Amino acid sequence: MKRFILFVAMFVWAFVVRGQDIQVTAMAPSVVETGESFRLVYSVNAKADKISGVEIDGFSIMGPSTSFSSSTSWVNGKHTSSVEYSYTYIASANKEGTYTMPVATVTVDGKEYKSNSVTVQVVGQSSPTSGDSAQQGGGNGANNQATNQSQSGAITNESLFAVAEVSKSSMYMGESIYVTFKLYVSPQVQLSSLDNVNYPKMEGFLVEDIDPNQNITLNRTTYNGKVYNVAVIRKMLLFPQHTGELVIDPFEIGCIVRESAGGRGNSFFDDFFDNYRERRLMRQSSPVKIDVKELPIAGRPSGFSGVVGNITASATLSADSIPANEALTYKVVVSGTGNLKLMTPPQLSLPHDFEVYEPKVTRNIAATPSGNKGSVTFEYVIIPRFAGDYEIPALTIPYFSSVNNRYVSTKVPAHKIKVLKGKVTPSQQSGDVIQSFQKEEVRRVGEDIRYIKSGDLKLKRSGSYFYGSVAYILAFLIPALLFVVGALLYRRRIAAAADIVRVKNKAANKMAKSRMKRAAVAMKSGNSGEFYQETLTALWGYVSYKLNIDPAELTRDNISELLVKRNVDDSLVTRFIEVLDRCEYARYAPGSNPEGAMNEIYSSAIAIITDMDKVIK
Repeated sequence: MKRFILFVAMFVWAFVVRGQDIQVTAMAPSVVETGESFRLVYSVNAKADKISGVEIDGFSIMGPSTSFSSSTSWVNGKHTSSVEYSYTYIASANKEGTYTMPVATVTVDGKEYKSNSVTVQVVGQSSPTSGDSAQQGGGNGANNQATNQSQSGAITNESLFAVAEVSKSSMYMGESIYVTFKLYVSPQVQLSSLDNVNYPKMEGFLVEDIDPNQNITLNRTTYNGKVYNVAVIRKMLLFPQHTGELVIDPFEIGCIVRESAGGRGNSFFDDFFDNYRERRLMRQSSPVKIDVKELPIAGRPSGFSGVVGNITASATLSADSIPANEALTYKVVVSGTGNLKLMTPPQLSLPHDFEVYEPKVTRNIAATPSGNKGSVTFEYVIIPRFAGDYEIPALTIPYFSSVNNRYVSTKVPAHKIKVLKGKVTPSQQSGDVIQSFQKEEVRRVGEDIRYIKSGDLKLKRSGSYFYGSVAYILAFLIPALLFVVGALLYRRRIAAAADIVRVKNKAANKMAKSRMKRAAVAMKSGNSGEFYQETLTALWGYVSYKLNIDPAELTRDNISELLVKRNVDDSLVTRFIEVLDRCEYARYAPGSNPEGAMNEIYSSAIAIITDMDKVIK
């Protein structure tokens, strides 16, 4: 029974294959080293009777080995089946260069089919090194030596490094720069995973991500003539916000790599017996400097809206013949690459008898490696009021070409409109003169006729002048007087600031109040240690400021003598010393303080500072 089912399935697949187009696809890695074996695979969606033409000078090619796969599916009652035969060759090259793999000829049911061609770049083998002698990966990349992981066992900054690659290092204001953050991994390094990617803040740039949800994969490539596996971590467009030298700061990435636990290099037995360890390495790119230049002023055309890039424009009319007083749509489409978000609606020079409304703006812009790409559409609704033959003049849209580095313009040709007679509106029944008010508030009828000016005319008596008047004299005296007063006040302020003793005396009370506020907060939260510390600081600081003595010179023994010299009463000095002792004792023996002691000490400290402030001036 199983053989019968298999036979039927093969018969169905053979029938499906004969009913579909035969496709031959060639696949090979883009970069290999000299002497490195790689797979050259030709996939066919049918079983080939013969495959030929797989030969190329400078390559040794063995094979092919054949593999087969099939799939079938039912979607909404629709049955689909597919088969694939893969013919795999093992190839290697002994000379450096860029080679085009041969176009294979596949014969299926007596008919020949050609494959596509693939290009393989062959580079020299990486020389083994050890240690950390290379520069850390960055804008300048690694040195010309590559780490041979299997021989030295060391992962250096040459075999694993991060790079911030930019599309250009010099640009005009308004252009965009394409930045890719990449991680280069030597083929000898076993990279397990990535973590903790720290991107720079991009100060001075406006950032737009490209493909933010991309999957990070390793792809074979060359860097400075050596083979690496590269992972593109992030792609973005940067728009500078000001001119001058801007810097893209380094980005940092954590790499989890697998190393042999025995220190003998990678081997089959290490993987089989899990004889390896994982180590976390941090890699950081180098900063990249960008020179942003101002757009040239010379030759800047009128109507320039700030668009930098490469754009084209076109326009269409919804109809070229329309009755009067009916609406038509004039659509202007500006497309291309650049900062199209700055594009403003073009100014139309329409006939006087046309009524136009503010345009509807539609932007269809996407971030790409070549910059913002897409289109901006302006839809104008136009209503012609009177019959006749009219023309919408040609449009000229200036922009700065990032290709030619100069101002250029894209043009939209003129469009003719034939307006037929339509229904007459009440506003038009008074005659043709009314039409002159459709587009102008006031229209000149003749050189000798003007509208009478009304409102506040600000008339003045003939022969009166501002020169020599009282207002003219005061205009000189008042600024001079204000300058003298300001100079005197400024000198007084400088003299007051130079009196350090006076300044510190004034600041003493302010400092003490600030500290006691903190002590009150600590008391409310029940933090006794912080309360006593803040109270002590307030008392010692107050006395230090008032007496103009460094806090290091104040001690419990000499404070009494210093306060008495400043006419402080003995009882007030005794109260001051008692509060200091209680605070010191409470700091080192907090458990011995009854509840409510903080409130009592707080009140005492406030009273002492208030009383001393009355005595010490």
